[in-house]
Amino acid sequence: MEAWYREKTEEQVKKRIKYYQKFFAKKPSDIKIKEQKKRWASCTSKNELLFNWRCAMAKTTALDYIVVHEMCHMYYMNHSQELWDLVASVMRDYEIRKEWLRDYSIRMDL
Repeated sequence: MEAWYREKTEEQVKKRIKYYQKFFAKKPSDIKIKEQKKRWASCTSKNELLFNWRCAMAKTTALDYIVVHEMCHMYYMNHSQELWDLVASVMRDYEIRKEWLRDYSIRMDL
């Protein structure tokens, strides 16, 4: 079952990155699906975007928030005001999407 979720997460994440790429000059150097116990995703200093295989369990609006948030980390490797301003410039309602993840993420497990 986990293998299926990994495949679906990769499909969905790549599709959403392709959609949101128009808002960013930088591109991810790689996209990987991993086991991450405490994170939805992360961005390395080499602009590799690493996504938790459970992302496919999130509703699309929440997945979009995860994708945009990590794409913004290609510019700001912290959670500074500049990062949040960039997230907001792409996704005005990001706070609602972030809140949904906080409220429902406990349910996203096998």
